Amino acid sequence: MDGFRPDTYGEAFADVYAQWYGSITDAEATAAFVDTRSVEGPILELGVGDGRLALPLADRGRIVVGVDASRSMLDQLATRDEAATRASTTGRVIALMADLARLPVVGPIGGALCAFNTLFNLPSADQQQGLFDRLASALAPGAPIVVEAITGHGLAESLDQSVGISQMSVDRLVLSATRVDAAAQTIEGQHVDITEHGIRLRPWQLRWTTPEQLDAMAKRAGLRLDERIADWHGEPFDDESDRHISVYRR
Repeated sequence: MDGFRPDTYGEAFADVYAQWYGSITDAEATAAFVDTRSVEGPILELGVGDGRLALPLADRGRIVVGVDASRSMLDQLATRDEAATRASTTGRVIALMADLARLPVVGPIGGALCAFNTLFNLPSADQQQGLFDRLASALAPGAPIVVEAITGHGLAESLDQSVGISQMSVDRLVLSATRVDAAAQTIEGQHVDITEHGIRLRPWQLRWTTPEQLDAMAKRAGLRLDERIADWHGEPFDDESDRHISVYRR
């Protein structure tokens, strides 16, 4: 998508992220899964956003370093973290603003989390491989990289372009336009958010990688697939699954 930068998604969605996507997956189940599979040391969450997952992880007593390219998203995280402090919970997150494609990773880390297609925000296979390589080099012995992502299966047969209604109420209309390039394994979209106050554009894009391709990336980084399930509650993964949680270790 022309003009799309590493911080474009976060800057476009920060003000509605909690409302639109706050319950898209089970945050507490995610935190429990990552916590129990990680080893001693800080946990690195890539694409931390507003802290939806990082704060429950920190509440479990983990040191969490949250990385995001968007200043607006990190501002949302700071607000939520401050509210947690006033409520006397244990959640504290170390925030770092950085482009994932150029992220310096210093280890050892106790685990890394790429939740909800975060890895696919990197627009090329080479950049995704580079992130795998850097994370792998920083892992403490036994530490995992946990990736949550769509499988991509079926997208090749989807419509090349589509436009539809995402939300509609008496004071708001959100139109959603998407475009799929099966050969390039990319999907890009635009939410056109219309209210009485005006129009706001909220663009997004992904470069998906199939589970088989992810396994090959991990292998090149010196990692192996340790576990793969269909959701954070442990449902088995099979050929009908449209997403997966995969755990990689050395």
